Amino acid sequence: MIPYFVFDRITLGPIELATWGLLVGLAFTAGYFWLLYQARQKNIWPIKIIGLALAAFIGAIIGARLLFLLQTPADFLTGLKSFNGGAMFYGGLLGGVLGSWLYLKAIGEKFWPLADLTAPAVALGIGIGRLGCFLINDHQGSLTSLPWGILWPDGLVRHPVALYESLAGFILFALLWYLKNKLTRPGQLFLTFMAGYAIARFGLDFFREAQSWLADPRYLTLTFSQWLSIGILAAALFWWPKKK
Repeated sequence: MIPYFVFDRITLGPIELATWGLLVGLAFTAGYFWLLYQARQKNIWPIKIIGLALAAFIGAIIGARLLFLLQTPADFLTGLKSFNGGAMFYGGLLGGVLGSWLYLKAIGEKFWPLADLTAPAVALGIGIGRLGCFLINDHQGSLTSLPWGILWPDGLVRHPVALYESLAGFILFALLWYLKNKLTRPGQLFLTFMAGYAIARFGLDFFREAQSWLADPRYLTLTFSQWLSIGILAAALFWWPKKK
């Protein structure tokens, strides 16, 4: 088993950086440069990609915070969580998609072809960003007897659920990279990403702790993210026939 750890700070001489923030920043940066590289291969004007990345970033920040608050409506309405920290990945993902769609609509560009370009970049960002969650150990996994479980301060061995999600991101990135020249209809690669992540997230949330104060809120035994995963998977399957 792995002893409990928290690497929440990285010190570089006189500079001290927050580990999670650094990894999330690296995730956005890696995704951006990957997107820019793919766009140049297709002769897409770089300024469009800069605007797209900025719109996605702003949408992701707003969406991540807003959906974190809305997953517990009672706390939100009473103001209990309004001024505390917290962000939700699905909010960032959906907010980024909405921000990108609004930007592309404003400049008169089609959404689906550029969405296909962004899909591998987002999957890569998930893989990198979730490493930050793993290093600060802020996602409490369910109990396990597996040798790579983390021994928490309460004496219980738990799944390293953030590491699982990081690996899922990298695997999804590799899958999308393999499929990028095989799925030729605009939107297919993006819908594959959304469906793939929804399936992975739905399954991996069962490895999260359900009872402690660190647990995500659950509705009818499923987390808020699992219900969103069901909706996103249904939407991807609905749109897929339209991309044939």
